[in-house]
Order: sequence, then C-alpha cells, then structure tokens
Amino acid sequence: MNTAEDLTYQIEECRKVWESFEYFLDEYVFIEDKENNRAIKLELWPEQRKILKDMVDEPLLIILKTRQCGGTWLDAAKKLWKNIKHPLNLSLIISVNEDLAIEYLNRIYFILDRLPSWLLPPIKTRTKQTLEFSHLDGMVSTIKSMPSTELGAQSKTPNDLTFDESCMNRLVSKQYAASYPGIEQAKGQVTVISNSIKNGPGWGWTRDMYTNSMKGKNNFKRIFIPWYAHPGRPKDFRQRMIDSGMSKQDVIEHYPETEAEALEAASGSYFEDSLKRHTEHTTPGRKGWLKKDKDGDINFIEDKHGPLTIWHFPYYVMEGWNGVYWERRHSLGSDVSEGLGNTYSTAYIKDRLRDAFVAKLKSNRIDAVDWAEQLELLSLYYCNFADRSDGQRFKVEKVTALCCVEVNGSGQTTVKELIKRKVNQYVRMVPDVVGSGLTKQYGWPETQDGKYELANDLKKWFKSMKGFVYDADLIDQCSIFIRHDNGRLGHEEGVGKYDDDVIGAGLTEQASLFMGEGPKFIKPPVTGWKGRELAKREKAGVWGRA
Repeated sequence: MNTAEDLTYQIEECRKVWESFEYFLDEYVFIEDKENNRAIKLELWPEQRKILKDMVDEPLLIILKTRQCGGTWLDAAKKLWKNIKHPLNLSLIISVNEDLAIEYLNRIYFILDRLPSWLLPPIKTRTKQTLEFSHLDGMVSTIKSMPSTELGAQSKTPNDLTFDESCMNRLVSKQYAASYPGIEQAKGQVTVISNSIKNGPGWGWTRDMYTNSMKGKNNFKRIFIPWYAHPGRPKDFRQRMIDSGMSKQDVIEHYPETEAEALEAASGSYFEDSLKRHTEHTTPGRKGWLKKDKDGDINFIEDKHGPLTIWHFPYYVMEGWNGVYWERRHSLGSDVSEGLGNTYSTAYIKDRLRDAFVAKLKSNRIDAVDWAEQLELLSLYYCNFADRSDGQRFKVEKVTALCCVEVNGSGQTTVKELIKRKVNQYVRMVPDVVGSGLTKQYGWPETQDGKYELANDLKKWFKSMKGFVYDADLIDQCSIFIRHDNGRLGHEEGVGKYDDDVIGAGLTEQASLFMGEGPKFIKPPVTGWKGRELAKREKAGVWGRA
C-alpha cells in the first residue's frame, strides 16, 4: 500500500473498532498463554461471545464464573477499548490487594503493547497502577487499578468501575456503598466479577447481590459462566480435578456447573443438583392480594406491595378457557409464623396439571387467625371442582384446594380456623392418647422426621416435575438448606437467612401426594351441539387445555 492507502485503511479500521467491541477483540487483542509463556491471538469462545453485548451495555452487571474462563481478560480489554475511544473516560478497578491491582493493569498493558500505534491516542502516563491517554484539546482518559480500601471510589466520579474477585474482598460492601453515588452521577457502569469461593470474606455480599438480581430486588444483570464454557475442557474435567487431589467441594466452588451449585451452601445444599434445570426460569410474577366481592367471587387486586405472587392464574378465569372443569387439580401447603415481623408465613399453590407452583402467599405481618382467612381465599381462588351431576342435569360444585399446614404453635391456631371455615385439609389418623382407637390429626407434624420427609419428597419432585420453579426466593433458600452436623435440617447459619419457603413448598407437595390420583376433568354429558363439540375435542386430544 502507498501512504494514502495506508491512511485510508487505518481510518476505516479505527471506525470499525470504535463501533464494535467484538471487532476489536476479534482483530486486535492478544492475551497471555501462561502455560507456554507466549502471546496468543484471542479466540472468543461461544460462551464469551454471548456476553459481550451485556458487558458493554448493562449499567449494572454481576458475573459469577468458573476459574480460567477469560472473564477478567475481557473486562480488561473493554476498559482499554473504552479509554481509547472516549476522552475524559475514567475506568476504575478495585482489587483485593495491591499485587492483584497491579496484575490487573498488567493485563491491560499486555493487550496495549500488541496494538498498532495508529489505533491509540498518545500515552500520557504509564505506571504500575495508572494508565492515561492524551486526547484532543488536552482531554485525558484514565484507567486506574486500586487496592481495596473502605473509601472505594468515593472521591472519584468513574464512568465504569469493576470489583474484581469480590468474593475475596472483605470491604466490598462498604466500597460499593461509597462508590455507587459517583457512578450513578456519571451514568456509568458497575461490573462485579467473582468466583464462588464460599469462605471468602466478600462472598456473603457477592451472593446477596447475585440472588437479589434473580429475585428482581436490584437492577443488576446477572451472568453465570459454567466450567464447561471453556471448550478445551473434557467432559470428565471435574472428576479429573478430584482425582488430582482436590476435594469435591473445592471443585464445585472453583468450577461450578450451574447457578444453583455456585450459590449453594459451603457444606453443600440438601437439594444438590435437583435445582439445576430451574434457575434459568425464575420470573417475578404479578403481585397483589385477593378480595371477596358481595357476590362471593374471589378477585385478584394487583398491588406491587401485596403478599400474593401469581405466575399462572387459575385456568377457569383465563380468557379462552375451554369450559372444562377439573377435579383434584390444586394443592396448597403453608408454613405459619407468629406474624411479628421475624419469620415468614409462606404458602404455595401447586397446579397438578401444569406440575408447577403457580402462586405464593408470603408475609411476616399476618397473625395465625388472619392467615387462615388468607389461605381460605387462596384455596377458593385456586379451587377444585366436584361433579354433582344427578343424571338429569350437569352440575359442578366448587371445593377448596386441599391444604396442608405445618402444626407448630401458630399452625395449630391456623388449622383450627381452617376447620371453622370448612377448608379441605390434610388429615392423618393416629392412635389416640389412651391407645384404644384412632383419632384425626390435622396438618403436618413439626418434627425432624417430618422435615426430612418434606425435604426428600420436594427434592424428588424438583428432579421429576414437568414444569419449572419460577420463584427465585425458593431456589435461593433451597441452595442454603443443609443437613447440619447434628443431623438437623435447616438453613445455613447467618443473618437474614430463612427456610420458610422450603417448608411451605414441601407442605404443598405433601398435600399433592395426599390427593393421590392426578387431576381429572369433569366430562359434561354428551347431549346437544355443545356436548358433541366437546366429544370431538376430547377425541382430538385438546379437551384438557388450560
């Protein structure tokens, strides 16, 4: 090429790089091959390519990753790309200590030193922890890599900030609180990058930020990078790590396969891999509460502060309902608290045809008597139907969903109220106190044996269910539900950790198991035009759509 052609080519390449982070990576970025002590051209893996847009566009991003997945290299390249492009851009990295801060910036230098000079603004400053570019009109863009301090980026107004290996940073919570106001003012970006090392001093904060993003309680976009994202790893990679001397728990922490596995308790969740297929399907649902009108009908009132979350409404209230009623379709289970603001009362509705939890009622401010009223409304909204046809006419009757309540102190009060309200309940026959006969026992006993049975049946259902778990809170609580050293089942110790959702879900599954035979549609008599149409639909296999 002659000089004019060279200049034209360089201008066109600069334009392409300015417009596309992916093009910059594909065409110009080299990374370090530590095994062979050399520079190699970056070849993006499929899993890496999927996350590039989020890495550039998302203002709040949290990446939970396996080791050696290239996440830090991608973030380093992104910071260099931004500061080449944008005058006055300030990129900050907060690392656990000074050595790691220097190591992070060295990755940027490794990429920088292999770029063509015409792609770069002039370098103004290059030190162990600061890189500055000089742009036109005296403007400067800066990349600064800092060790961990309580102030974080408090005195700065960064355009983008990365917390690198946040699980190992004991000050990350304070740093985020100190730094975020500046980021928000600059309309900038926060990226959290971490492994899932459970004994790391910053793991609690990292896990909470990640799980809160699952629950819709913050605005972070979450990204999970599993061990198999590395295309060079064989299928038995994790077993090879165990065979080489790593403990199974260490392998899971450093090389997780699923979100649930990465987030589970340090000693391993009781539910293990039964949650694997569900973590990608969580969704907030619609919030509100139920109210009975003057005609006795139950209506859903939408309210973002309401105690009820609905993922699927009852089939018979949906537009396009086919007119078919179902027996034994819904079950209901509930853990009950005192309603004093500490632990929660939690109830789920299971749609046995969908084979999924479709609604959840949860509050820590409703006492046991009022909770019974809420359960009654829920059992009537997600009702079952009974065939009351008499041979002369077709007739169905609404009956409450079967309800299984854990009989703790507060649960006893709720059970008694439900009896008064004539709600169908889980009942067992047990020997009476004098041993001369059997007596009815309502609800589920609050014992360790009972908790084992609940948890075990719930685990089996998670593995075999046709539907998905939509509730991120339930998945979160299951991931820290463990068998303690003394044999007790319950949540991992720590402030703000609960297992109310797990118990409520387990009770709902017990109600479903108690009902036995699966849902059955109530067939109207085949008479007249409508009957003939329904018969055709049944024969065609579309009878039970709902």
